[in-house]
Amino acid sequence: MALPKKSSILPAAQESIRKNLKFATLSFLFIIAYVNVFQKLFGAENSIVGVIFTIMMSASMARDLTSTPLKHLFAQAAVLVLMAVSACLVSTLNPWAALPVNFAVIYFILYTYTYEYSGHLYFPYILSYLFLVFISPSSPEQLPKRIMAMVTGAICIILYQLVMGRNRAEETVTDVLLTLIREAKQYISCLLSGSAAPEGLEDIRKNVRRLSCMVYDRRRRELCISDASFALVDSGRGLEHLLILLSQTEHPEDCRDMLEKTLTQLSHFESYVNKKTTAPHLIARTDFITDPEDLRQEEFYNSLEYIRNHLVHMADPEKKSHYRPTLLSLSIRIQAALKVSRVRVIYALRVALLLSLATLLVQSLKLPHGKWLLFTLASVSLPYADDVGQKAEKRLFATAAGGIFSVILYSLVPSPTGRTAIMMLSGYLSFYFTDYKGTFTCSTVGALGGAVFMSAFGWAPVSRMLLIRLAYVIAGIVIAYAANCLLFPYHRSTAAGTLLKKYDFASKLLSKLCSQGVTDTQFYYHLVIQSQLIEEKLYQITSGEEQKLLHDKICECRSLVRAAHRNNPQAEM
Repeated sequence: MALPKKSSILPAAQESIRKNLKFATLSFLFIIAYVNVFQKLFGAENSIVGVIFTIMMSASMARDLTSTPLKHLFAQAAVLVLMAVSACLVSTLNPWAALPVNFAVIYFILYTYTYEYSGHLYFPYILSYLFLVFISPSSPEQLPKRIMAMVTGAICIILYQLVMGRNRAEETVTDVLLTLIREAKQYISCLLSGSAAPEGLEDIRKNVRRLSCMVYDRRRRELCISDASFALVDSGRGLEHLLILLSQTEHPEDCRDMLEKTLTQLSHFESYVNKKTTAPHLIARTDFITDPEDLRQEEFYNSLEYIRNHLVHMADPEKKSHYRPTLLSLSIRIQAALKVSRVRVIYALRVALLLSLATLLVQSLKLPHGKWLLFTLASVSLPYADDVGQKAEKRLFATAAGGIFSVILYSLVPSPTGRTAIMMLSGYLSFYFTDYKGTFTCSTVGALGGAVFMSAFGWAPVSRMLLIRLAYVIAGIVIAYAANCLLFPYHRSTAAGTLLKKYDFASKLLSKLCSQGVTDTQFYYHLVIQSQLIEEKLYQITSGEEQKLLHDKICECRSLVRAAHRNNPQAEM
């Protein structure tokens, strides 16, 4: 493999420093301050809890918790208190007595924070739980203060969300809608100028799916979405439909006037979304449709009118607070809520078995630094067996690279003060990396620094500690790989097949419901959003030829969803 030229490495490094300097510095200072304050409030024995919450606060931003903060606060507090109590039991009970407790808690965390349609959140919780067991276990006497610390941490997570993510929803909506509007304007400009129009609409579709994902994250509960959120989803779908009409336009020179009026109308929409106007102006139907027999003009105007109406509805305060009741019976909703996900069950069961048995082994044999085995198992064990090899390669590389740096640095710097500075610097530098190899290389330097802090000096002792860590990492990789391939293996192709069946079912059900004139708006949009989430997940877990094979089926289902939408009597709210 050819090595990158020096001339390309230096500019890349400079650009990374320029882009990340402010974020890395402020994040690092925040962590230092937060951990110190946390330690002063809850004692040195709970300083690790402060570290945990710096990880969790950042990781929590993958989901939007701001729509129902109290609900999420109680949920976070309950899970975190459960983790604290369980970790105390696991670290104080006989290893065999602790085994079922450990298994049950790990299974619960993994199943709760592994999602079928959206990104997973399990890892920061599992990592934090292992920290509580192996790095800073609490005694029963210390448990009340630790519980207080965990509840405080839950409050901090929600406050962090409210501060850092207070404008996230609005920014996402603005960004997506403006992107769609500008794509449509660009498309029209290409048609008018005779230049090549953009190929395909998959990027457009991605943005439409972003809206559905945001609405899904911010819903109060299952089948409880506001009318404004319905209108938001339909604003995106309306713009997508307009782009489809544009892509189907033949002989644009024959409809230049219509396209120019559409371009002007889109500029009005753009100003409204940018909050430069208080209401989106709509050209009069008689001014737009110059030929009543021209069906294309009619279709374009209807599309623009639809977009305009839903842009207004999504900003209407009354619609933001109005939630339509579902017509589905309570028993049906309970059955749907209790329906288990195969991928979540299999993954949670596999990893819970691995981690609980590995904990039993480490505790029974009192293995020094055995926590490294647990951390590797947790990191390398993934929902899909196909991904384990790649993750294992990255972790092994990062361990070796970080280990080499550690041997050099800690052998040359034997003083505790100097080693502390190196550990802090490695933590700071991790903010400049976005890939796993870079961040874990820095983590390895910090972890080995903690292991050799006061006990290993010189080349040989530090190298010996590196070999111990490498042995645990390799053992964890081998065990995780074998377990993922042999113990309830679950592959991306299996998941794709399952999701495609669900997508097909949801699409056909939508079509059937709308043809029958069913007016359960909540259920209708639940199916619409679910179909888009499934579609997003299908594209995430497939690639290459497999994705090409799925594309035709996805397009077929997508057409059914669009047709159902156009035939839905509730679409025009």
